[in-house]
Amino acid sequence: MKKFIKLSLGIFLVFFVMGCTKNFDKINENPNQPAEVTTASLFTSAQKGLCDDIYDEWWAGRQSLLWAQYWVQRNYPSEDRYAIRQNIDNLYWRLIYHDVQDLIEIISLNTDPATKTKAATSGDNTNQIACATILKVWAMQIMADTWGDIPYSQAFKGDDPTNPIPTPKYDKLVDIYAQFYTELAAAVASINEDNGGFTSGDVIFDGDMALWKKFGNSLRLRIAMRISNTDNYAAARALVQEVGVDGFMTSNADNAKFPYIGQTPNNSPLYDAFWTSARNDFTVAKPFINILKGVNDTLNGKINPFFGLIDPRLQLYTRDRPAGSGNYYGIPYGMTEGQTQAYWGKKLAPSYYGTAAYSKTTAPVILNSKYAPVYMEYAEVAFMLSELNNWDQTYYMYGVEASIDHWRDVCTDLEGWSADDVAAFNVVKEAYLAALPPAGEETVLTQKYLAFFNQGYQAWAEYRRTGQPKMLLVPGENTSVDADGNMITFIPLITISTIPWRLTYPQQEYTVNGANVTAAASQIGGDKMTTKLFWELPSGK
Repeated sequence: MKKFIKLSLGIFLVFFVMGCTKNFDKINENPNQPAEVTTASLFTSAQKGLCDDIYDEWWAGRQSLLWAQYWVQRNYPSEDRYAIRQNIDNLYWRLIYHDVQDLIEIISLNTDPATKTKAATSGDNTNQIACATILKVWAMQIMADTWGDIPYSQAFKGDDPTNPIPTPKYDKLVDIYAQFYTELAAAVASINEDNGGFTSGDVIFDGDMALWKKFGNSLRLRIAMRISNTDNYAAARALVQEVGVDGFMTSNADNAKFPYIGQTPNNSPLYDAFWTSARNDFTVAKPFINILKGVNDTLNGKINPFFGLIDPRLQLYTRDRPAGSGNYYGIPYGMTEGQTQAYWGKKLAPSYYGTAAYSKTTAPVILNSKYAPVYMEYAEVAFMLSELNNWDQTYYMYGVEASIDHWRDVCTDLEGWSADDVAAFNVVKEAYLAALPPAGEETVLTQKYLAFFNQGYQAWAEYRRTGQPKMLLVPGENTSVDADGNMITFIPLITISTIPWRLTYPQQEYTVNGANVTAAASQIGGDKMTTKLFWELPSGK
């Protein structure tokens, strides 16, 4: 009989360790210190591990949040200019696959006749499988959208007792997407809401299978919309016809997110980036702040679709400088190290670090120790439905309001807003909503970008799919003016004329899985940041 899953103490303690040390511990397991854990514990570990690793200071702070131009680095802006660190590239490839392995184990333990009875002590077998599958696809889509062709069908068979595959092949991205869709459809169809989900360990939805079903269908819609350039929305339209709009997330109450405890060592990852790591490396980017402030990019002649409108989220996504002044600044994107340091040295952008610890007067709410990163939210669904319905006005307004309300509620919970604070904010919100320009491609997709704040990988992917928002800078455009009145141009540290289309494969793959990664690089047209994925904007757009 197959043993019930035995994990090393190092893996089990992933929920209790932190920072870069935590990440290496997750990989360097000690097989001599086994500890038996339940599928509920595995599910908690996977949920937290994915948030720790995808929303942290390295894979988010020094990659997706930069490339989506939400943030810039204050001190060493190499990644802003697309020079990645190979050790980070190597590490996070392993980390995400490692986190997903917990989900694969949950599926296996609830499927194998030898272990499924014991696994059922954590909840209905079929519903556990459905939850693990949905979260697995959520994570692996980010991996696939980051690199393109990746190991998938053979990726988790390194220790298979009958047919181990230590060097998995790379599947074509188009085939992976088809598999994502098939797996999600089967998972959603299998859900029995009457039986309940995980009896414990589900931090996202606390075992509510109705919410997992909505999450699964909403993720199917994201995947279908991501390939809209290839099928002219056929898959998305068919899905809406199949499940109806009520089958997706329908309000912020359906949002999938992971709330942190807010005590060491279980702090939200961006809190740790500043205060646990004791570094003040990031602040907001000027293109992002300009959209929120309703000002145009006069250096490049770009018109803000929301010109003249100050977004209510401006005061939530960053902090004014000095505090209470109402003056909001961002650092120009893509400058050199010296230019960047000279700019923030003039105190023209906020320092979130404060005097010694987190303070809501100097740091935005995403840096709160209890902040809950979002897996997926209703605002995104509303914007997708607007786009799918020829830029529908009603869903556009639903999306904007849902996003603003989400961030208001986060601040209310974590910053202790009073009823008067909420009422005053709502007045500003209603005035903003009333003044919004009508729905259209640029307005809907730019608002979607604003709603994605802190979901850098989704914002980066959507830019590659749509080219929106146009206010983002591309190489060769003007980013600032120096003290002598000379124009500063955004010049990357690699040869590229656009925002990166993908990330290059980790160098470690050429060592441990050389034949397969080399074949994949050739198959996609070259292992370069300039190589397009099949769903991205067609050439010339």
